[in-house]
Amino acid sequence: MFLLKSIDLIALMGLFVQTFVAWVFVAIFASIRRRERSSTAFTRFLGCFAALACALTFVSVRFFRTHDVDRSDDTWAEGRFAATACYVGYLGCKALFAVLLVSGSADLGGRAPARWMRRSALPLVAAMAGAPLLLRDVNLLLIVQAPVLVACAALSHRALARLPGDGSGLRLVRSALVALAVTWGIHAFAVLLLEVVPALRYLLAMNSMLDLGVQLALGTGLIICMLQESHRRARAAEEERERLQRTLDRDQRLRALGTLVSGVAHELNNPLTVILGYADLVGEPGAEANAAQVIREQAERCRGIVRNLSALAGQSVHPCEELEAARLLERVERGIASELLADGRRIERCAEPGLRLYGDRVGLEQVLTNLVVNALQASPPGGVVRVTARRAAGGAELLVDDQGEGIAEAARPHLFEPFFTTKGPGQGTGLGLSIAHAIVRAHGGSIAAEAAPSGTGARFRVRLPPAPIGAAAPEVAPPLPAGGRRLLIVDDDAGVRSVVRRHAEQRGWVVAEAASAEAALAATQRDTRFDALLCDLRMPGMGGVGFHDRLAELDPDALRRTVFVTGDLAAPDLAAFARRCRRPLLQKPFDFGVLFAAVDGRGGGGGGGGGGGHHGSNGERHA
Repeated sequence: MFLLKSIDLIALMGLFVQTFVAWVFVAIFASIRRRERSSTAFTRFLGCFAALACALTFVSVRFFRTHDVDRSDDTWAEGRFAATACYVGYLGCKALFAVLLVSGSADLGGRAPARWMRRSALPLVAAMAGAPLLLRDVNLLLIVQAPVLVACAALSHRALARLPGDGSGLRLVRSALVALAVTWGIHAFAVLLLEVVPALRYLLAMNSMLDLGVQLALGTGLIICMLQESHRRARAAEEERERLQRTLDRDQRLRALGTLVSGVAHELNNPLTVILGYADLVGEPGAEANAAQVIREQAERCRGIVRNLSALAGQSVHPCEELEAARLLERVERGIASELLADGRRIERCAEPGLRLYGDRVGLEQVLTNLVVNALQASPPGGVVRVTARRAAGGAELLVDDQGEGIAEAARPHLFEPFFTTKGPGQGTGLGLSIAHAIVRAHGGSIAAEAAPSGTGARFRVRLPPAPIGAAAPEVAPPLPAGGRRLLIVDDDAGVRSVVRRHAEQRGWVVAEAASAEAALAATQRDTRFDALLCDLRMPGMGGVGFHDRLAELDPDALRRTVFVTGDLAAPDLAAFARRCRRPLLQKPFDFGVLFAAVDGRGGGGGGGGGGGHHGSNGERHA
């Protein structure tokens, strides 16, 4: 073995550490790039550090072998083939490091490398690799590479200077590039003045330590930039995913709206065509009575369609009460059209004794009517539809079993979708089951379709929750005496006030009108006493909700004589009001007989209907 001078030992150890660190950075860059699939810039930086690691490996082998061989063996002496080959590899890889550093910085800065840089890259590498063949002194080789590294550091810094943002990684990379240019300037300065100042050889011996610090800063900064870029790309991808999801949701809503509008247009256009046609005939002699009757019938048909759609959207008011299950099933059977019981079809009812339900009588009758009508239509001649009401865990359940062909597998996922029907044109609108689903859901229950236990036909199961504890019934004012009664109509629509006035005056009411809740409140505070008040909810200003709350505070007695009406329960504030209002609440367009029954104090509970007890069967489920 040999004895190394302390200065040579420090230099050699610094070179080994620098080489090891360079290969560690290569491994880190390769791992991150493979996992994150980074940009072209970081692919170039991976190649840049790989070239640096190879260069340092060549020079490490050169100097290690110089100190580790017998002094009498000059195989690794300056100018010999082995030493020259290591220098060729070292300078060639160092030139490749410089070229890739500049091109990677240009890519990271968002700009392509200049054309002259691309054209000069290969000649530069070749020239640097060939320099050791002409220059035998290692110090001269330091001078040759110094301007190249200073220039590449300056060009890289310039490329990154225009990069937007000022993250910690980018700042560190810029600082490392400045340090790279400064340290190699110092190296060249020390070599040039070595003959004049021999002590500078100690500084040259420490160049590996200086280069190691620059290398650590540059590699660490680039890794931070890579991770920050990965985070930015992930965030951009997430934002893009959210944008695409919003677009998809919007498109789905538009398609659903298109389906809804198409179905509504189909349902309303037929009765509106009849209404408009007969309205043209009103002026003809002898046609008034028949035309008026047809117009009324078709208008009621339009009203039913709108109310079905309100139920579908969960916007109907559901006045709940205790119901005897057996009587509910009996009323449903009485309401079934006789033609549906032709060909020997029949209904069997089975209600558990003493079972009582809690819910909206009209709504539950509509649900059962739709299910029973569908079951009768699906059953063969002589078939039996069994309707059962029984207690169940946590409430009660209603079962409707038929003896038809059952539910087609392809139709099962779409049974409760609006406008889905398996029947031919004109035989159904596809609203019945979706409306039944909405009504049951509004009661806090569930509805499901399954195979009948007998193995033939289908079963629909409706589950209802128990009655809430302490459920309060709506307040009902005592009936008004006949004759000389005063009615205040509060509505911002003059047409509505006019037609309600005419119906009220036909019934003997003395009518006053108010176009706003504020005007109505002022009227109730004057000396005039109104026997009843009829107030719309949706009006400018405080509206009907504010009128209700002000009367509750200022004149509770007047509130007990007030009936509320509305054509819109979609707004959250009105839906919330409907749940807390204890006065009758009717939906437009209302039946005037029902309206004035409520105004007279004979109308019982709240609205949700106001239009009589007609229940259509507008949805089908069987293939």
